[in-house]
Amino acid sequence: MAKKIALDAGHATGIAGNKTPDGIYEWTLNNKVALAVAKNLADYEVTIQRIDDVTGKTDVSLAERVNRTNKIMPDAFVSIHHNAYNNKWGNHSGVEVYYNLNRKNEIEKKIATDMASAKSANTGIANRGAKTAAFYVLTCDTKILAILTEGGFMDSTIDHPIITSSKGQEAYAKAVSDTLIKHLKLVKKEKIDEVKAPAMKVGDKYILKTNTMGYYTSADAASGRDARFNIEAGDYWVFNIANGMINITKTKGYPGSWINPNTVSIATSATPTTQTKPAVIGEKYTLINNTAGFYTAADALENRNQRVTVLAGEYSIYNIADNMLNITKVSGKAGSWIDPRLQSTPTISQSTVEKRYKLELPTAGYYTAVDAKAKKNQLVTLLAGDYIVFNVSNDMLNLTKVPEQPGSWINPL
Repeated sequence: MAKKIALDAGHATGIAGNKTPDGIYEWTLNNKVALAVAKNLADYEVTIQRIDDVTGKTDVSLAERVNRTNKIMPDAFVSIHHNAYNNKWGNHSGVEVYYNLNRKNEIEKKIATDMASAKSANTGIANRGAKTAAFYVLTCDTKILAILTEGGFMDSTIDHPIITSSKGQEAYAKAVSDTLIKHLKLVKKEKIDEVKAPAMKVGDKYILKTNTMGYYTSADAASGRDARFNIEAGDYWVFNIANGMINITKTKGYPGSWINPNTVSIATSATPTTQTKPAVIGEKYTLINNTAGFYTAADALENRNQRVTVLAGEYSIYNIADNMLNITKVSGKAGSWIDPRLQSTPTISQSTVEKRYKLELPTAGYYTAVDAKAKKNQLVTLLAGDYIVFNVSNDMLNLTKVPEQPGSWINPL
């Protein structure tokens, strides 16, 4: 069975203090290492999932990073960072790796020790060793091996030339991936010998077997970011080819949309937690709780740029990508993308719905249960008084004054 690893490029761009004295954001360095780690592990039986914002624009809270990790339940979680002393150039130097101070897992200690040694050997930067810390991001489920790794110092005249170079970043990534391969006992994917089809050429016909996501650029298609269209299965022409990505079109000689042919076969394999069997395009889907709706599968996966709230009810599956579902009320017409992992059974009994609820004090009201849980993006203040529970999701309550009409989400905890 394939192992799972959650990678976290620490911080985000635009955060004061998290950058080199010459203006390079720490996330930029962390992201390059994370991408290189994923590339190094591409030939192994392992699933890689990022829990930070892969665009670097949003600094995902530490609590949300832990929450996302626990939802995935990977075999290992690795938070990738680079160190800093006082944001002023100096000759301090070194790499180090942390594991949780409070649980002191011996396997985590071995991973941290080996990873620190490998980073030092690969990069030539001094080894500050394995250390313990009570970093919040390391408090994920105890079944998950959790590590926070620090590269060289961003404000070091010794380390800076190494950590900002592609060679140094690849050396850092190799230390991380080699250590994970060793301690998780990762095995290489079995290579199947098969007769290769003739190389595809511009102007050839292309049969798209399943619906898939379409992109503006080949770079977006390769990284799976900023999907803009749903490309329906059918016959197309190849307008262009770049970096393994294909631009397919219905009108020969005119550009269409870029797709990633390597992900087309994955599109029908998603298994949402609320279904008893794998989801299939065209089948019915029961949405148990109101949930956040998104414009793209990528946004749903990262829980960003929410556009609507999709109400509980019966839907049909219009499309599937990256385990995200596009559900619709109108068969054959695109709806909104949702993350089915958010459809866990609420711990507050659903029988609470339609019951009276007394709000003792003025309370923050939110547009979605997700926002209420995170206590972000407050829209209104609900005054103290009597309400009706319209819906329940993930311990959050939707309170209303008008029966059978949604109101605002609150966090009763």
